[in-house]
Amino acid sequence: MKVLYFMNHVGKGGAALALYDLIKELKRNHPDVEPIVITGRHNELNAALTNIGVENWSAPFKSFSSSSYSKPLSLWKIVLQARYALSRPIAIRKIEKLIDFESIDIIHTNLNRIDIGYYFARKYNIPHLWHVREHGDDDFPLMLVFPSYNPIMSDTTSTFIAISKSVKSKWVVRGMSEQNIRLIYDGVDTNYWTHDEISTKNSKLSFVFLGGYHINKGQEIFIQALALLPQNIKDDILVHFYGNGRKAYKQKLKRFIRENDLDNCCRLFDYDPNIYAKLRRYHIGVNCSRAEGFGRITVEYMMAGLCPLVSNCGANVEIVDDQVDGVMFNRDDLHDIREKIISLYHDSDTMKRFSVKARSKAFSSFSMADHAGNIYRLYKHTLS
Repeated sequence: MKVLYFMNHVGKGGAALALYDLIKELKRNHPDVEPIVITGRHNELNAALTNIGVENWSAPFKSFSSSSYSKPLSLWKIVLQARYALSRPIAIRKIEKLIDFESIDIIHTNLNRIDIGYYFARKYNIPHLWHVREHGDDDFPLMLVFPSYNPIMSDTTSTFIAISKSVKSKWVVRGMSEQNIRLIYDGVDTNYWTHDEISTKNSKLSFVFLGGYHINKGQEIFIQALALLPQNIKDDILVHFYGNGRKAYKQKLKRFIRENDLDNCCRLFDYDPNIYAKLRRYHIGVNCSRAEGFGRITVEYMMAGLCPLVSNCGANVEIVDDQVDGVMFNRDDLHDIREKIISLYHDSDTMKRFSVKARSKAFSSFSMADHAGNIYRLYKHTLS
């Protein structure tokens, strides 16, 4: 079974990691799947795939929706449309020289921002699976090169894979046929973690916050809540942020930390590819997103033995059971976030109990082995 995967130009982050881990798991447990991956630009994902012996290429196709734009909006829309239109025929010619489409059984597009897989699936009459990983504008303000997502995202010739109920419901409202959507939660490779209890924690109560530096990810909100904490707690906790993002926004966060005397407890770090080993030092993992499509970082926290502290938004409510295997807060209420932090600070026994339950749930419900098995069964069903 030969599967051709398409991914955009981004080689880091949740979507790229999800595709890499899926292919690695399929190679391990479903060797009859022969993957070929084409990205929108040669990047870290291509290098990682080469290292595990997966055929991969790159071609200069562009996304039909983008969060990388600024004002004036009318000018940027013209720029995005021009990039999309000019790069497309070049990418198509290159891909058709690289790929024997008669040998391809399934085309699997890894992201809802690109449509190059949809194009080839229709041209060569190949079954098309299309991963939908975002809510759309709820996650990040997106600019489309088309007037709307229709008709391509409501085309019944594709089978869509929603990574959460939250994402699925959002796209049904947009016009996607519910009958054409399969709910398959993402998974995380359990081999990143051991099943042994982790004992090498920081001496102070420590929080880790993973994710790109962006207003919708909620770093700013969480720092504002930290500023409301009593001074004795500020002096007795650590909060470390990791991620990529625009330098200007990162500088804004640093200023706010400095102005609110949080320098002793808060630190901002760049994206760290070796974060898995470091996660085990922390006690609590924070997800403050406005609309998490799945919440890979939340599952990573849970597998690492951390207590998840998450916003009541998006798919967070599908992963964490409040006051059972984690703590949920109202994202729009700084005082609620503050009180949840104080509660965890004063009740380490409850925090540890949540951590143990969260770890057990993550391994049993959100493993990459289960995810890959579900994807594999969908492949077989598609070809039957």
